[in-house]
Amino acid sequence: MEQAGKSMRGENDRISSLPDCLIHLIMSFLTTQEAIQTCVLSKRWKNLWTTSPFLDFDLRKFMCDGKPDDSEWDDSELEDARRNTFEKFRDFVSMTIILREANDLHNFRLSCRMKDWHNHHMLIKSWILYALKHKPKVFDINVLPMDSLPFGVFTCKSLVEASFSSYTSVKTVQVINLPSLKRLHLNGLELSQGCIEKLFRGCPMLEFLYLEICCEEVSTIKCQSLKYLKIRCHCLSGDVEKRIKLIDTPNLLSFCYRTCWNGIGHEMLLKMPSLTHASIYSQRPYKGRSNIVMGLSNVRSLKLSGRALKDLLQNELPNCPDFSNVKELSLNYLYLCYYFKIFANVLNHFPNLEKLSIQLVGCYLEGELHEKQEWLEIEPFKGTLLQTVEVKYHRSNICFPWVMKFLQDFTEKSRPQINITSLDDWSSEEWYLL
Repeated sequence: MEQAGKSMRGENDRISSLPDCLIHLIMSFLTTQEAIQTCVLSKRWKNLWTTSPFLDFDLRKFMCDGKPDDSEWDDSELEDARRNTFEKFRDFVSMTIILREANDLHNFRLSCRMKDWHNHHMLIKSWILYALKHKPKVFDINVLPMDSLPFGVFTCKSLVEASFSSYTSVKTVQVINLPSLKRLHLNGLELSQGCIEKLFRGCPMLEFLYLEICCEEVSTIKCQSLKYLKIRCHCLSGDVEKRIKLIDTPNLLSFCYRTCWNGIGHEMLLKMPSLTHASIYSQRPYKGRSNIVMGLSNVRSLKLSGRALKDLLQNELPNCPDFSNVKELSLNYLYLCYYFKIFANVLNHFPNLEKLSIQLVGCYLEGELHEKQEWLEIEPFKGTLLQTVEVKYHRSNICFPWVMKFLQDFTEKSRPQINITSLDDWSSEEWYLL
């Protein structure tokens, strides 16, 4: 028994025998609060957290457990609870910074979103400046609200990855010098055209850029080094003049564009000769002209989604040249049962298609569909390379059998395998064309 106990203790202590760098790597998967709690494991772990190059402070981890739902509290109780939560968080972050060894950081993450930060802006900025002083490589700031970001975040030469989420303006930034930065995510920041130009000049290594709800005053994106670009717009003004007009990125490989409110009904010139993957989503139908898809003719994989899909299929794609390079096409939010002819005309612009994915939207006018049966007049798909068709649908779609009949007839030349998945958690099935 004693020998077994010694053996067990030896087994349990094998992690403690690892070098500090590996234990710090294990700690990187924990928040700083959780990493500090490991000090009780053994003497070996007592001070390891003080030299960890990973700091992760998240206000949500300090929310009271087991408390009633907010709806059961009155306003004064909620305010007191929020104040107490932040005070605990403030004391913890400040004490951690004081007790921590002065070695360099690899990751620094700060997430704290609450109302009424006005009395704490300087304190939060001091935490950010502390992190910048210790040369972080990965930097993630998610603070709301915040009057401004410290200028030091735009001149930190050690940064390789950075993410800033805060509804604040960076239009007045004079200097941007981030020579090592490769990945950048900006969410909610007020950018100007001049600011975005400074950004590209000051980030010669930038490869990945995600602009989220911050492009209202940006008209041109021009960058040689970018390989991955993701844009999410949320323009409520409807002012076409406040939209991106030109994206010139000769080395871009992947492009994702998502617009939420006013659609994509405006001219956008895309110069992306190296592009291989593109995804376009528009939440609402649009009126007017759009040429966004025309600039994606070189891609190998194309995904079109959202309520504006019909507008894209009917108004823009028929005027485009053939997409001879496209091997994979995905169409989500598709009212196929109403637009057989439009769909057929569009698909013939993809002669070398190998995989087609479709997500259907519910159709309820069965009588109208029975009367039309318009696919009987449609020529079969000209492409012969189509191998797979994936169809996702809802159980409420009573026209689904008609859609399947159309797909079978339309793709008779290539005879692809059709995989069917219900979006109502039905089991997947496979349909083989005879």
